Amino acid sequence: MLLRILPLLCDPETGDPLTVEITEQEGEDVIEGVLVSPSGHRYPIRNRVPRFVEPEIFESVKSFGNQWNHFNFVDFKQNWLDHTVANTFGGTEAFRDKVIVDCGGGSGAQSLWMLEAGAREVIMLELSNSVDDVVARNISPADWPNFTVIQCSIDHPPIRSNAIDGIVICHNVIQHTESVERTARALFGIVAPGGEFVFNCYRAGKPGLFTFIKNHVTYGPLRRAFRNASFETILAYSRLMGGVRLVPGLGKLANKLRLSLTGKVPRQLGESWLDHQRQIYRQTVLNTFDMFGSHSYQHQIPDAELRAMVLDMQPDPARIGNLEAYFIRPQPAGIGLRVQKS
Repeated sequence: MLLRILPLLCDPETGDPLTVEITEQEGEDVIEGVLVSPSGHRYPIRNRVPRFVEPEIFESVKSFGNQWNHFNFVDFKQNWLDHTVANTFGGTEAFRDKVIVDCGGGSGAQSLWMLEAGAREVIMLELSNSVDDVVARNISPADWPNFTVIQCSIDHPPIRSNAIDGIVICHNVIQHTESVERTARALFGIVAPGGEFVFNCYRAGKPGLFTFIKNHVTYGPLRRAFRNASFETILAYSRLMGGVRLVPGLGKLANKLRLSLTGKVPRQLGESWLDHQRQIYRQTVLNTFDMFGSHSYQHQIPDAELRAMVLDMQPDPARIGNLEAYFIRPQPAGIGLRVQKS
């Protein structure tokens, strides 16, 4: 943990400021130690990572940790640039010289790409065991001395209210928390005036035949069946669906019925037809696993409900970027709402 971020941190239970007892240190980086709250709460720092959760808590999201440790995601940078960045921010200049909190950072791939884009400081919040595996593989402290990872729950972020004057981003994560609204308000709460909270959430389907079939015949029953399935079982199913996706007509029907999920797959410059098919397969396996993973929550929010929640947080529509573009159908791939704090 970098000492310079200590003034941004707080006890997630009480909001109190924290002090640090250092056991091992390299320059400004605390390798081992304890964060201490006036309330008496003590939060260990192990292997550079402040730990604000007990092991049994992050065991509950083991499927996410296994997912990111296995898939990594670093090979999907072009998707991130063409979808999330282009449709949400317009370009990577949005990250330059900003303090960024990456909420539910998974493998750390997005944090890495924002660092590469010139972010001044990136603080990644992640609950799962990926913080001790793939994140460490992707982001070396020697290469990125402006990066800190914190193990915590994003619905109780250990960051002071109104502390982040840059970007708090929660991309493709908030639907996996217990309460979308509670998490959104908690994350918006750490944004300083002038900063912005950027997020998206799975959308409820429009009423109709395919939505009924997905909810009651295909996706809904499968999701319930996979809830307690092993990592290997869900991965095997996802690989099967990756193969099905490459069958003309059948693969797109499987996506339509939510038996699988691919998303848009951008074509790389100079990419051969065969390489593009491989990328379609890999993305289908990843997205299908994510859709059916054995995590506890996977909310889908109706548009009207999400719009009302956002406007309640920020009543001035002029301060909500992408407000209209976000709710069109088909939705631009990867787009997020940019909620500025007054």
